[in-house]
Order: sequence, then structure tokens, then C-alpha cells
Amino acid sequence: MKHFVKLFLLSLALFCGVQMSAQYYGGDWYVSPKISFADYSDRNDWSGYSISKIPPISIAVEKGLNDYISVGGLMGYNRDKYVNDTLLTNTHKYTSFGAGALVSLHWAGWLEKVTNYKIYLGDWDFYFSGSILMVWDKKKEVDVWNDTEERLVDSSSSNVNVRLRPIVGVRYFVADDFCMLLEVGKGNLGMVTTGISWRF
Repeated sequence: MKHFVKLFLLSLALFCGVQMSAQYYGGDWYVSPKISFADYSDRNDWSGYSISKIPPISIAVEKGLNDYISVGGLMGYNRDKYVNDTLLTNTHKYTSFGAGALVSLHWAGWLEKVTNYKIYLGDWDFYFSGSILMVWDKKKEVDVWNDTEERLVDSSSSNVNVRLRPIVGVRYFVADDFCMLLEVGKGNLGMVTTGISWRF
């Protein structure tokens, strides 16, 4: 079975016909501006409202400790604002700010080492990350009709949550020190995240 796996990986490498070396290296710094896709519009029926959004945006900085592990930090922000088209003072605003730490396991180079082959991973970096995020959520609602009091009321609230969440990601290097990335997981402020990375 072991020989079959090695043969399969070698065949895949020859089929793909790319440079035989995973691109992630220890000792380098990576700076990654990102944007996530998240839609909170289903919290209420927002028909009759004008909607403005700042999607979850973030920046991550990480340093490779070795060829397989990197550590770093992440900061992000997003905002949704809903303004009633008829009563313009009736607004709902939801804001989130997050900051935390990341630990990533880069397995392309590890897979090449275990199989003793420089396989098909040439310009790719595959990784699993764990993030610890402290997220500040703030809600502010103005001139909202209250059925109990039968009048327009204002309300605001905020809370802080600590989240330990996973991320599965892939980078593709279009140049030696520049790559595109795609991540899935709630370790970012949105579930699906894309962006770019610069290596220094």
C-alpha cells in the first residue's frame, strides 16, 4: 500500500508537470490583507431599508518558525448599517472588531519529505490554522418601534467573545514573494475568506 501511495503521488507530479518544490519556507514573514464573505441580512426582514456594508476585512502577519509551522496575529473589522427608507432616523448598526493570534501547520513541505519525493506542490502552500480571536460586537438601534411601550425607542449593547476556531487555507504563488490565498473556516471574521500575501 505504501508503495502504491508513493507511485500515485509521483504519477500526479509528472502529470501536473510543475516545479517540484513547495513554496512556504521557515524564517520568512508573510503579510496578508484579506476580505471575507458574510451576509447578516437575514437577521430581520430588511425590505424597505437602505443597506450599507463594510464586509469583514482583516490583516494577518505571520512568521515562519520552520518549514512547517508559522505563528502570527490577526486584526479585522466589519459593519452593517440599515436605514429605514421612510423614517430616516430609524437605523440599525452592527459592528464587529476582532484581534487575536494564529498558529499554522504548513503541510506541503512535510508531505514532500515524508514521501521522499518533490511532488506536485511547486507553487502551492496548503495549511491548517487555529486562531484565538477576541471579538467585540456592538449593536446600536435608533427609533425602533417597541410594541410593549408603544413608542419609538433607542437601544445599544456590546459584548466581547473569545473564539477558538479553525481555518483551512491554500496559497498560490504567482511570483516568488507574492501569492493569492483562499481560506475557509470561522477563524476569520467571515466563513469564506480571500486575499493576497507578500513574503519578506
